[in-house]
Amino acid sequence: MKKKIAVFGAKGFPGFGGASRANEAVVDLLKDKYDYTIYSVSSHTTQIGLKNGYYQKVFKSIKGKRINTLQYQIKSLLHALFLGNYDLIQVNHTSSGFIIPFLRLRYKVVATARGVIPKNDNKWGRIDNFFFNMSSYLFFKFSNIAITVSKPHLKIFENYTKRKVLYIPNGVFTDNKFEKSLKKDYILFSAGRIIALKGAHTFLKSLNLLNYNEKVIIIGDLDHTPDYKKELLHLSTSRNITFIDIIKKRNELFSYINNAEFFVFPSFNEGLSNMLLEVASLKVPLICSDIEENIAVFNNNEVLYFKTGDEFDLSEKIKWAKNNPEKMNKYAVNAYQKLQTSFKWEMIANQYKRIYDEM
Repeated sequence: MKKKIAVFGAKGFPGFGGASRANEAVVDLLKDKYDYTIYSVSSHTTQIGLKNGYYQKVFKSIKGKRINTLQYQIKSLLHALFLGNYDLIQVNHTSSGFIIPFLRLRYKVVATARGVIPKNDNKWGRIDNFFFNMSSYLFFKFSNIAITVSKPHLKIFENYTKRKVLYIPNGVFTDNKFEKSLKKDYILFSAGRIIALKGAHTFLKSLNLLNYNEKVIIIGDLDHTPDYKKELLHLSTSRNITFIDIIKKRNELFSYINNAEFFVFPSFNEGLSNMLLEVASLKVPLICSDIEENIAVFNNNEVLYFKTGDEFDLSEKIKWAKNNPEKMNKYAVNAYQKLQTSFKWEMIANQYKRIYDEM
């Protein structure tokens, strides 16, 4: 009989967020070897029960993103403790750490950290910071195996545990096949949630400095933070910018990426962005912020970097990219080749398989 694994924190397949897409890729590659149950919430999926080789247990969502996540975590915990029957549980996100000591009453736990809360993020108050610090401590203290998708975060997580934290990155499938448009006439920015940490405001300010009037497309959930939405709409006044709501269908999103002249990735904070890797997997040139999480993935011969949060430097890099398309395309080819050796989902799924089997 196949061993049984429950997945917490993916929230639902088909995936459209970073953690859900990452988990879905691993599950798809390993579902013939393990009996998977995905704990999900109806705000993220309508696929209930056994389908595509795994089972989804879906809880009803409630209003409010944060309270919805909290109730999802608690319901998942209670169901697994009192009604579940698994050989181990895969938990995602350090914010889920508070449930791990309770899961350990019955189960072995593999825990994957997918990012950190930046200390200078003013939206988190004292109570929130206390909760995240406590959850992070419990995440590393009580899990049997702790993993991070970001190599630079290893030194941060060493503050929470004396045990070794493993580095297993996110990945991509590199066999994507799309018909490329001969007329690549737009710059693209895309994020699941368009929040300040994703840096869209830096991008728009750089366009205003250039008085840029060529076509730009911005894809993602603009309603996550209403005040930030107002700021972005104000910055986009008089620019040729099309805003498109979050695209949950992978092939549709990839078609937009594939046909972009280049992609601007101005984030202030990441774990290891699926979007960054996916753009590179389509051989689309990238202009990236120089945060250490990005630099740990690609070098200066693979993407074009700008100083994080500096719209003046970004405007210069956009101008350079427009004037040097052949060099940008060469960077894109180099980035794609990097994926072949270090970031293929098939290799990453095998790393998880080794861990599961050893446990």
